[in-house]
Amino acid sequence: MAPSETDIDRPLFNRVLRGAYPPGSTIKPVIALAALDYAAIDPSQVRYCRGFFTLPGSSHRYRDWKPSGHGWVNLQEAVAQSCDTYFYGVAQALGIDRLSTFLGKFGLGQRTGIDIDGEKPGLVPSREWKQRTYPRESVWFPGDTVILGIGQGYMLATPLQLAHVASVIAAHGTTFQPRLVTGVRNAHYG
Repeated sequence: MAPSETDIDRPLFNRVLRGAYPPGSTIKPVIALAALDYAAIDPSQVRYCRGFFTLPGSSHRYRDWKPSGHGWVNLQEAVAQSCDTYFYGVAQALGIDRLSTFLGKFGLGQRTGIDIDGEKPGLVPSREWKQRTYPRESVWFPGDTVILGIGQGYMLATPLQLAHVASVIAAHGTTFQPRLVTGVRNAHYG
């Protein structure tokens, strides 16, 4: 059996480059930007969060982290409060095709190109990916999209990718190439 990334016998496992994890709520600002970019929602419109979300025609409840709900929230409040139910609805409005395309624009699902070997690409799921990966279960379900809205489900990202996403947001869309080394200097010769 191969050792896992949490195995104590692997203390030098580079989680920043090689650890691929569901990004969870850290992805919500990017989902919000996707909704604005595609004009899928009105950012000032308020939606009521009652603590869960249901898809039309389904009794399944996609629960919010706050069981009592957040009450009435607009986009800005939903990001600030990390309202799961709001983002379930945003993901549903966007759909998987636009979501996967937009997340890819932020470098998710691909290597950042940092100057260290061994970087994992993470995963941004799509219909095509699911058909290739799970040929017997190749249908993309609405619930697959809904949970992607809160960074769950099939999506995986490395901590480096999430740091890169944060830098792109902080720089108002400017992308920087992550680097570990920008130059080498001989300490003996100043």
